[in-house]
Amino acid sequence: MNQLIIKLTGTVNSSNFDEWKKDLIDQIQSTNTELSTDDDFVKAENQVKSFKIAEKSLKQAKQSAIDQAEEIQHLFSAIDEITEEARQTRLSLERQIKSRKLEIKDQYIRSGIEQIHTFIDDQTEEFKCIDTSIYLDRSRFESAIRGKAGIKGLQVAIDNICSYIRNEISVKSVEVRNNKTKIDSLPENYKLLFQDWKTLLGLSQNELDLVIDKRIAKYNEQAAQDEVEKQKRILNKIEEIELNPEKAAVNEIEESSCEKYRIFIDLLSTKDTAQQIARKVKDNYGNNPSVSEIKLIRKS
Repeated sequence: MNQLIIKLTGTVNSSNFDEWKKDLIDQIQSTNTELSTDDDFVKAENQVKSFKIAEKSLKQAKQSAIDQAEEIQHLFSAIDEITEEARQTRLSLERQIKSRKLEIKDQYIRSGIEQIHTFIDDQTEEFKCIDTSIYLDRSRFESAIRGKAGIKGLQVAIDNICSYIRNEISVKSVEVRNNKTKIDSLPENYKLLFQDWKTLLGLSQNELDLVIDKRIAKYNEQAAQDEVEKQKRILNKIEEIELNPEKAAVNEIEESSCEKYRIFIDLLSTKDTAQQIARKVKDNYGNNPSVSEIKLIRKS
């Protein structure tokens, strides 16, 4: 656009305003608001600068011409009108630039996340058991494109972060496979300790080793304690046989061949009478080895 010039001597002696206005209107009408390429953004940003200059020129021209003559009031109105039109077009274009940039950035972020989703889907079933949210964290992609200018810059940033995350996944996938192999190779008597193996696959190698060692140590400690208790029971039984061989033999026969029965006696009596009967039953049968329990219970 040419420089806007207006000279006044009570009347408009000379002005290229009409030509200047036509150029500005042509520029406004030719404004491209469909921004897709780097060139579109460059042209749009240059137009924003041009509209700012046009607004400033119009305001300066109006200020230089104000109060010079009644007959040029229509010029002021025209200046105001075209100034506002240029301003509104500039503001709209600025909003469009900002909005479109955000849309394009979001498209590239979602594209990157989708690439990683696909890559994860191609991994083993064991890998899919672990928490993969760290690889799909949107903030990682947002950080990658922060400060990047232009469509090409966004594409390069997304390609780089996707390549980095895919490498992370590949390394972790090997670790998960090794963890599964390590758990599967445990002795059979320990495998019951790791029925939650899916939750352990995501651990680092050192972390998994610590978990395995801790669980096996606890299991062995409990097994040793159970063995001690078993030996104590055997020794007690041997001592009982030695001290009372006849009773031990009877107990052994009864334990091996007898079945368990229960005798219920329902009483309708006072508390004292019930206690007397219970004592008599205990006195008569309390020492019988086949009687395991005699209990008086008040029925409600």
